[in-house]
Amino acid sequence: MGLKRQIGLGTAVLVIVADMIGTGVFMTTGNVLGMTGSAPVVMALWIVGGCIAVAGALCYAELATTWPDVGGEYVYLKKIFGFLPAFLTGWVSLVVGFAAPVATGSLLLVQYINRFFHSVSGTSGEMMLLDDVWFQKTAAVMVIVFFGSLHIVGVKKGSYVQNALTIVKIMIVAAIIGLGLLAADFGTIGRLAATYPIADTGASGFAVMGLALLVVMFAYSGWNGASYIAGEIRNPERNLPRAMLRGTLLTMCLYLLLNFVFLLAAPGEALMGKDEVAAIAAGFLFAPAVSNFLTLGIAIILLSAVSVQMMIGPRVCYAMAQDRMLFHWLAALHPRYGTPWLAICVQMGLAIVYVLLGSAMTLVIYMGFALSVFPVVAVIGMMYMRFKQPGLRRPYRVPLYPYVPLLYIGLSVTMMTAALMTWTSTSLFSIGVLLAGIPVYYVWRLFVKRD
Repeated sequence: MGLKRQIGLGTAVLVIVADMIGTGVFMTTGNVLGMTGSAPVVMALWIVGGCIAVAGALCYAELATTWPDVGGEYVYLKKIFGFLPAFLTGWVSLVVGFAAPVATGSLLLVQYINRFFHSVSGTSGEMMLLDDVWFQKTAAVMVIVFFGSLHIVGVKKGSYVQNALTIVKIMIVAAIIGLGLLAADFGTIGRLAATYPIADTGASGFAVMGLALLVVMFAYSGWNGASYIAGEIRNPERNLPRAMLRGTLLTMCLYLLLNFVFLLAAPGEALMGKDEVAAIAAGFLFAPAVSNFLTLGIAIILLSAVSVQMMIGPRVCYAMAQDRMLFHWLAALHPRYGTPWLAICVQMGLAIVYVLLGSAMTLVIYMGFALSVFPVVAVIGMMYMRFKQPGLRRPYRVPLYPYVPLLYIGLSVTMMTAALMTWTSTSLFSIGVLLAGIPVYYVWRLFVKRD
């Protein structure tokens, strides 16, 4: 018995939105402005980043409708290039790709709630329960266990909660945009065309722009979220392309409007190099009480992000176990709920370990390069299959081929090159962990053969 197709178009769209909108959009604009010193360049990079995400979504729509199974890149690389590349993408996804963001998101969620409690109670200088690091970690573990358990007890039940959280997330973002536009002083519209002096780091213009775009793409990550649950989506030939395009375009529009509000609300000098862009902009626009509830809103946004990662991530583990790339018992479905409960438990366990060790954010930073490699390889594989098997049944074909995939590949390689040039040590560490999966793969194959 396999996973049932219980997910409709609406849920698939909301999965993508939930996977994309996290803390990234509220943290990156100040850093990008600090790197480039130009508000128009910041807006242009958000537009370019959105175009990259849309191009990637269109390419993945072709891959996901050609092979509508759970597992995302693992499935596509297996079908195109064989088990070794598939194992490597699964290796990185399993160890870091989903568990580390779940751990990071749950910790950030607790910290934002703690900040909200301090702001509304007026006890910013006094100790509260969640100020203690171990209480924060305990609360984060409880969040992980709650959402893991929720997605074990049924795809439909988990989807209902996930959809509700995502709709609230969209409403919060829309409220920030709407209230921000109402409160903004359009006499400062010139801020959107302003430039600011920046420190000379010695980096080339190519490296600066590539890195700035890479930071923007951190906020856009998640556009491929529906591909991991393709085997559970009803009528995938129709619903997958629509979901991926609609979810990505909706998120892109929200991001552009948010950044318009941020750059209009606050002077660039106040934003440059800062993580807390939303809080700074809110401070210029609203009374303190409204700013306090923005903090709570970001916490709610993180709830949805943690939930969706717990929903889609275990599908990679499940797909690998089905192929004996992991212990076969990890492909077991719950006898009552029909969910990959052991795979969910593995992701829960890894995320809890990262929370307790305090290593999740470090892993996300150091493994970012490796995580960006496999979508590019998958899109290259899509083009390769167009050449190798032109007669292969493809229910959906990328429009404007080959320009759309070439746009995605070209800009992604540009970002990775900039990362290698500037963040050499972290990028090489990421590559090293990726390559460490090769001997693990061959040792595992020997184990499977003996078994």
